[in-house]
Amino acid sequence: MSRALARSVTLLVVAALAGCTSTSTPSPTSGPTSTPPESQAAPSATMTGPCALTEQTGIPGSNTLIDLTIETDGVADRLVFQLGAQAPDPTGSTFRLLAGQPPFVQGGSGQPIEVAGTYFVEFHLDGMLIADEVGGALYQGETSLKPDMVALRQLEMTEAFQGVYNFVIGYDGDGCVALIDDAVAKTLTITIGH
Repeated sequence: MSRALARSVTLLVVAALAGCTSTSTPSPTSGPTSTPPESQAAPSATMTGPCALTEQTGIPGSNTLIDLTIETDGVADRLVFQLGAQAPDPTGSTFRLLAGQPPFVQGGSGQPIEVAGTYFVEFHLDGMLIADEVGGALYQGETSLKPDMVALRQLEMTEAFQGVYNFVIGYDGDGCVALIDDAVAKTLTITIGH
C-alpha cells in the first residue's frame, strides 16, 4: 500500500472515531486530544460498543490491591478497586484499561474462560505486591462475579501472579467506559455508562 493511501485510510479512521460522542464524564486521567507528530505513536482508540475507548494508563497510588466493590445508579455501573497502603520497596506499579477481545484464557493454565457480555474491556495491574510476608493473598475481593446490573454482566480475574493482576469485564448496552484514578481515596474506578 502506498504511503499516501495508508495516510488517507488513517485519516478516514480517525475522522470516523472523532464522530463518536459520549455522554459520560471524561476521566480525570485523560486530557485534550491533539494530532501527534508523525514521530510519536498516538494511543489507539478501539470501538467498545458505540464509544471509542482510548487505552488509559497510569501509576496507581499504591502497589497493593486489597478489595473490589461494585455499585450502580441511574447513570452507570461502577467497579471500585480499592488500593491498600504502599508496600516497602516500590515495584514500579502501573495500571492499564484497554478494549478486550475474546477468546479469554486463564493466565497460568491457559484454559479458556467464557465471559458474558456483548463488549469487553481488560483491566491490567502490573508491578503489584500479590502476597504478604507470610504468603497470604493481599487481594480479598471477588475474582468471579455475575451481577444483575443494567450494563455490567461479568467480571473474571484471569491472572494474579508475579506482580500481575488482570481482570476481564463483560458488559452490554450503549454506555461508554472510563477509568477514574482517585489518589486521595486510593481507588481506581471503572465506570460503564447505561
